[in-house]
Amino acid sequence: MLIEGKPRGLTGLVLWLILLIFIFYIPFMPLALDKALNVSFLDQDGNENALVFFGFRGCSNVCPMTLSTLRQLLDSQADVTQWPQVVFVDIDANSNSTQASDFAKRFHSSFVGLHIPPEELTKISGKFGLNIKQQNNQILHLGKTYLLRRKANDWRLVKIYNPNSFSVNTLQNELFNLIN
Repeated sequence: MLIEGKPRGLTGLVLWLILLIFIFYIPFMPLALDKALNVSFLDQDGNENALVFFGFRGCSNVCPMTLSTLRQLLDSQADVTQWPQVVFVDIDANSNSTQASDFAKRFHSSFVGLHIPPEELTKISGKFGLNIKQQNNQILHLGKTYLLRRKANDWRLVKIYNPNSFSVNTLQNELFNLIN
């Protein structure tokens, strides 16, 4: 049946296809925003940008892949002083600062590894939307990487990268535009 020269079913089908494409594309999109954060664990001196990843040492897939991608990003640059400081935050309640630092440095000598006490991590979790669940050695987390930029004395959340959209090329292009 035609309505004003257009098949009625075709318009509906096209709208459904657009909706489906949008729904399935969302998890792969980096999220851009500009949200002020009070994060005491980040250094107030030095680099103006930070890539922060919340993970744990016993993770078998997302955490090592993310840190490897961040290492590849730094290894591909001639001058890494322009690039964000990479900060690995160990979310395992059974860990400590030394273990977190050692784990981060296994991926790159410039990486900073931190362990935040559970009380502080709970506060930070809400700010970053971490949704961490730990039961004994089982830890569930989202595996997102956060790009933060310092403006004056405040750190601002600039972008959130999903593990599915996280690549060296994406980071190089976006960080080059951010820095220059």
